[in-house]
Amino acid sequence: MSVASITTTSRKTETSEIFDVLGPHIQFLTALSDIDDSYCVIRSTFPAGVIVPIHGHGDRETFYILDGALQALWEDRWVTLVGGDVFDVPGNTKHAFRNVSGASVPLLFVTTMRMGRFFRDIGRPAATVQPGPPRPEDLGRFFETAQRYGYWLGGPADNAAVGLSFG
Repeated sequence: MSVASITTTSRKTETSEIFDVLGPHIQFLTALSDIDDSYCVIRSTFPAGVIVPIHGHGDRETFYILDGALQALWEDRWVTLVGGDVFDVPGNTKHAFRNVSGASVPLLFVTTMRMGRFFRDIGRPAATVQPGPPRPEDLGRFFETAQRYGYWLGGPADNAAVGLSFG
């Protein structure tokens, strides 16, 4: 048996920084690369009250809930995921998340390097983010970046249709 290559990531590399991606916090557990068909492993925390609006993209994502309870939209219905559950989202599937549990929910997820780079591009170091809703300039950068990547973002009517509203 031969091994083509083994890559290890030191906790002291760029992967140790925690980013805020408009609510959820992420930490890259694998170093990012420009190889689109490679995978990216991310640790995330969804603080209480965080909502990820309905959206879609060609990148597959597989989520593993470590603890707590998180609601996820699958097609047109909400499912509650708890510690030990896996939520697999094939590419081009509309999905959303909401944490109504009252506690932060830690999870791991695997996606493409392309999606990892998207998160890097929209993220801000979590230590610099003030509590509260995203600033208009952060939302503008998010919308522009999502458009550049070709990702679909649901509008107010799409979100309302699945029970999401933003005050």
